[in-house]
Amino acid sequence: MDINQLIEEMEDVLDNASSVPFSRKVSVDPDEIFEILSDMRNSLPEEIKQAQWVNEEKERILSEAENEANLKVQSANDQIKQIQQQARAQYEKLINQNEITQQAKRQANQIIREANEEANNLRKKSYEYVDKLFTASSENFKQLVQSIDSNKKQILNSNK
Repeated sequence: MDINQLIEEMEDVLDNASSVPFSRKVSVDPDEIFEILSDMRNSLPEEIKQAQWVNEEKERILSEAENEANLKVQSANDQIKQIQQQARAQYEKLINQNEITQQAKRQANQIIREANEEANNLRKKSYEYVDKLFTASSENFKQLVQSIDSNKKQILNSNK
């Protein structure tokens, strides 16, 4: 018998017991009550075992659920860390690419400046060279003109 049936049986015994007039007291057969209590005591350990098993099973299920939840939280945290690391790496890559681009632009500007300076130097040297040629040619022409004039004078003087 289970504990609930035994409790109901005890209630029936009390309900059927003869009452003492002018009081709430009842007269019961003690042997019948002791027998029910003995049955209750004998069935109680099984009920307690079942309750303990249910409680232990509940604790085990809760523990497993908590462990599983902790694993999922840890996994999610790991994924978040991994995504953050990937984002950080991508960010640094973009910054490096931007820095490389900026450095390339600076180098290109430096090369252009140097090329312009070199072109200006070449232009200046070319003008100086041409100027020297013109100056030398002019001097040669002057000497030639002087020589022609001198020869002309000699020819004119010799005919006289």
